[in-house]
Amino acid sequence: MIKFAVRRNLIYPLQLLLWNFLRDTESSLISYFFNLNDLLIYTPLMFFGEILAGSILYRYQKKFLSENKKEEKIFFMNIEYIQTEIHFKEKLDKKAFFLLFVSAFFDFVYFVLFLQVSKYITLSGSFEQRLRGTITIINALFYFYALGLPLFKHNLFSLICIGICVIIVIITELIFQEFNIFLSYGQFFLILFFIFIIHLSSALEESIEKYLFECNQLNSFFVLMFQGVFGFILTVIYCLFHSPFDDIIKFKQNSSTLNFVILIFALILYIILSGGKNSFRLLTTKIFSPMTTTFLDYILNPFYIIYYFISRNDFISYGKINVAYFVINVILSLIITFCGCIYNEFLILFCCGLERDTHNQVTTRSRIEH
Repeated sequence: MIKFAVRRNLIYPLQLLLWNFLRDTESSLISYFFNLNDLLIYTPLMFFGEILAGSILYRYQKKFLSENKKEEKIFFMNIEYIQTEIHFKEKLDKKAFFLLFVSAFFDFVYFVLFLQVSKYITLSGSFEQRLRGTITIINALFYFYALGLPLFKHNLFSLICIGICVIIVIITELIFQEFNIFLSYGQFFLILFFIFIIHLSSALEESIEKYLFECNQLNSFFVLMFQGVFGFILTVIYCLFHSPFDDIIKFKQNSSTLNFVILIFALILYIILSGGKNSFRLLTTKIFSPMTTTFLDYILNPFYIIYYFISRNDFISYGKINVAYFVINVILSLIITFCGCIYNEFLILFCCGLERDTHNQVTTRSRIEH
């Protein structure tokens, strides 16, 4: 038996999912209409969006809570605050300052590698996306070993299933990819290594954020603001050696003024979408867990895979679209998504005791006992 579990504050994961989808859609539209793929300028724009969103929301939240500090309980964005929580830590100790910088560094590494790695591979465009279940596995290991928080039976079951599916994804890629002078086995495993670094960076960033929320009691918007500042500084240094404006300048030279204005408007919209996405990403990590945040990065994978297959000529094997290659990966992505739902307790599987330690069942038992 499978049961859908409704949990409090689901608005935050749903909002994150929406902002994720909107930003991915906008990036795809820029690529489709302007033929501009994986622009390096996305990196400083993303961090600038974090600075804007973090500073605006932090100041507004601080003002709102201060004006209502006489209330015993205050609700802001549907989050309950009590008297002891309305004062924000604005002075960082050395450890918190260092961890904020490190989390921004991993965010920077993730974003730059993610944008750059696709330019140098002759692989399926969805390959990295299909492997994102590994971020949940890495996050869970940090969650257990670094933060000392428990993993229950349904968590372990989900992680094992996700791990098996990820291994099968890699095996299918080895079977269906055409290895030649353009793509050697060495290049394939090098790209696989870079994808692992990308996923490791994402997991480390989110685990550090959770630590800062739980152990240092830092405000999520305060963290977002400082991450944006540190990330923007790192990006400026990186851009001294790799100009992010080359593609934009070439586009301006070869396109009409109207198209260039539309592109600038689209990049401004990208800043807004990045700010919104990362605001709800941190709120989701704070209220739920890094694994929930990670899960929302691949929950729509089955739909993306179908889109890639229909619209972008993905899943090509030896020069032809391979239906078996596509079907196997759709099934694997559905299993990974299902297991992600089990892990994060959006679905509860009533068999083999997998339901016992879920929040839903623990709450039900406590009510019965009282």
